[in-house]
Amino acid sequence: MRLSTMPLDGLFPLDPHAADVLEEGRRLRERGPLVPVILNGGVRAWATGHRDIAEAVLGGRQWRKDPYHWRALADGTVPQDWGILEFITLPGLLNEDGDRHRELRNLVGKAFTPRRVEDLRPRVNAIAEQLVTDLGTVQGQVDLRHRFAFELPMQIICALFGLDPSAGESLARDYTAIHDSRSTPADVSAGKAGVATVISVLIAEKRANPGNDLTTALISATGSDNAVLDDALLIATLMLFLFAGHETTQNLITNAFKALSEHPEQLQGLRSGVVSVGDVVEETLRWSGPINTIMFRYAVEDTEIPGTGITVAGGDPVVICVAATGRDATAHGPTADVFVPGRDILAQHLAFGHGAHYCIGAPLARMTAQIAITQLLDAYDIDRAFAAGPIGSYSSNSTTALWAELTPRTQASVDA
Repeated sequence: MRLSTMPLDGLFPLDPHAADVLEEGRRLRERGPLVPVILNGGVRAWATGHRDIAEAVLGGRQWRKDPYHWRALADGTVPQDWGILEFITLPGLLNEDGDRHRELRNLVGKAFTPRRVEDLRPRVNAIAEQLVTDLGTVQGQVDLRHRFAFELPMQIICALFGLDPSAGESLARDYTAIHDSRSTPADVSAGKAGVATVISVLIAEKRANPGNDLTTALISATGSDNAVLDDALLIATLMLFLFAGHETTQNLITNAFKALSEHPEQLQGLRSGVVSVGDVVEETLRWSGPINTIMFRYAVEDTEIPGTGITVAGGDPVVICVAATGRDATAHGPTADVFVPGRDILAQHLAFGHGAHYCIGAPLARMTAQIAITQLLDAYDIDRAFAAGPIGSYSSNSTTALWAELTPRTQASVDA
């Protein structure tokens, strides 16, 4: 049965303003391995919170990322003013398939090399150290999300791009408007224009005055047949880095501190060396990952999902509920709902995706989060932390604020 013919009362509502993303994911998993859903704006899709189904869709040859394959978009069923349509249809690396995607990823990979990421380590450490020092000047409670988890990746992105750090806050605000499900068409247009202006000016500056930065490297990268990234693709690629390198890393750092504050025994295990900071980051990515959903994958033809008895019609989209897959007990065992850094791994989490579109920025996100956790916890004890409400977005899984009182660590507290 096609999505378009299903009765509304049979569709599971995916709420962009869900008060509890993970509880919504639990109910979705209970409904079945692949569930017909309705999103805001009346948009219909299939969705899964089951890890193995998600992996099969993300890595399967019958599935595409290019919205060209989305039947409802082609026939005009999808509202043109749907808030996140602009993000879903962005050109470039994010939404290309096949040879074109490989060519673009190859060009980007020549600029964003493992060496470039590792060379950022001293800069990440220095930025984190300064932010940790600055937190010591705050009286009373501090919002760790805004004052630390936001600032660290944003300053890193600015350094990576070769952009003045003063542009960071407006850049993040405008980019958030593009993919926030609460955005109006006017918000999306303004956000896109704001980001495009900043990045266009940056590209022009780097063409005139090249530097040792990602923007310059992307401009000069060449592929087969001397292929290069034109300005439109450069803008789209840097916008993708902005989201993947900032918003998700901000959420990861916030979620890690929230998890540790809620699990003092695990925090003590980290401090005593029973578990590593890498263990904490990986468990956070699984247990409360920074991404709520991946939209979309499209069936190129009628495709049966193995083990479900369900056939997805060609042209129908599938939502991967990434945060929900991290709590899937069939993949992660009976303690999937429990935060246990250093657990025996039964299945890899999907926080960075899977397959051809696996996040190219994953090494930088991991490094940044590990440094953030280490530096803050070396300097402070986190007391009476509490989270504000959820972000309210199909794309992100985190809280709008994480308030805490920070107590400087003394030798006595370290010895304890």
